[in-house]
Amino acid sequence: PLHPLPAGLPGPGAGRLDSWVLLLAAVGSGVWPPSDPVLTPNTVCLTLPGLSKRQMGLCVRSPDVTASALQGIQLAIQECQRQLRDQRWNCSSLEGAGQVLQDSFRESAFAFSLLAAGVMHSVATACSLGRLQGCGCLQALSRGKGLPPHLTSLLGEPGPQDTWQWGGCGPDIRFGERFSQDFLDSREAPRDIQARMRIHNNWVGRQVVAENMKRKCKCHGTSGSCQFRTCWPVVPEFWLVGAVLRERMQHAAFISAHNRNSGVFGPRLGQRRLARELVYFEKSPDFCERDPALDSPGTHGRACNHTSLRMDGCASLCCGRGHNILRQTRHERCRCHFQWCCSVLCEQCRLSTWLSVCK
Repeated sequence: PLHPLPAGLPGPGAGRLDSWVLLLAAVGSGVWPPSDPVLTPNTVCLTLPGLSKRQMGLCVRSPDVTASALQGIQLAIQECQRQLRDQRWNCSSLEGAGQVLQDSFRESAFAFSLLAAGVMHSVATACSLGRLQGCGCLQALSRGKGLPPHLTSLLGEPGPQDTWQWGGCGPDIRFGERFSQDFLDSREAPRDIQARMRIHNNWVGRQVVAENMKRKCKCHGTSGSCQFRTCWPVVPEFWLVGAVLRERMQHAAFISAHNRNSGVFGPRLGQRRLARELVYFEKSPDFCERDPALDSPGTHGRACNHTSLRMDGCASLCCGRGHNILRQTRHERCRCHFQWCCSVLCEQCRLSTWLSVCK
């Protein structure tokens, strides 16, 4: 195996993705979060379709953490769309059926890794802000005993000559990682090769968050001289996590599945290399034409850049069908000026631009 499997995983059959699709559709389309700000099992868990039995148990025990996890899924969907906005498959379907999650394409690997990273990132951030009852400020920091070992290995300890020490409130990265694992990996049956692939890609996504932890510092001293600094760990900006995972998607490892029920990747690749790579075992379609069965929205009507030679260029994005040039008109505020006191007055200007759209 690529890495130890989480304990207590359910047996075969629990990895079916029909409920996953329902959950993702509810979160991505804005049905969730509920309007009621009180986070209880009734306002969180019972408003969501698609929760598995184990996820429902987690939600009932920790509705506040589950709410943060679902915000992480929303964050991941938005980042997926930002990272792949110039691709033929641009994550737009994740707000609906999310059929790609039932496949094993390169894009599927990216989507799962980003969702797992989003849950971990959101939960760890909520911990650092004191919004969750089950976790919060790192107690080791408040006692002045430095970082836990797993963060020390990533960020390092201050040396004798350093003018800073660990303090403040850091994210509980371990708690975020564990909840992401319990919430997402528990849906899978590890003996199935497709589920095994998803567990591995989930793990890669979470590792990218952990590997990119940063140190943030605050200066202390007379007149802001910064004679001494107090520092604390922070999770990376999520756009950075998305960028790293997109790069790994471009170099994802294709695996062959001789026996899809065995859960074993073959032929065996170098374990050190594979541990950091996204994996997939189905060749992606070209996503040129609309095909709901393949989660392909098609590229008809997509805006393209007629001067670009990259994936966002009309030649690539329109799949050789050509493009139309349309005139787009919009209204914007313009010629703004300050009026004493105290307002800004603007005019409405009509702006026209030319837009290239795939046939």
